[in-house]
Amino acid sequence: MNIKKIIILSLVSIFILSSAGGYYFSYQLPKSMVNRIIHKSIEGNFSDLNIRTQDKETLQQFFKSEYATKDLDFSGELTHMNPNRPELLYNFEYIDYNQINQIRQIIGGTLAIEMTRQSFFKWKIKQVRIIKNLQIYN
Repeated sequence: MNIKKIIILSLVSIFILSSAGGYYFSYQLPKSMVNRIIHKSIEGNFSDLNIRTQDKETLQQFFKSEYATKDLDFSGELTHMNPNRPELLYNFEYIDYNQINQIRQIIGGTLAIEMTRQSFFKWKIKQVRIIKNLQIYN
């Protein structure tokens, strides 16, 4: 009876660990990688990026805008869940307030980053596209 409980507990544990690992490597790992690239881009470190030259130029064009600041907040969401080719849609915005906490202006833009899975542990950026340039919204 103890052996059956141990086997069942072991199988349940293996199932839970494999589910958590699959979630991490399919969803969190590509987002983490792109987040590092975006942080480097916001800081202006384009030469350190391990991506295609065209994608570096796209990021430079986006982040060299007169509206790009280190205060830009961004949120990344997967647009579709194809496990081998997800596309991450990043919305950037900065809200500028006056002295009495009224919104003076909102700066926003959007990037789409398509990725491919090279192996279970390795992701690569396939393409970076500007969906909406950084601009002021009143």
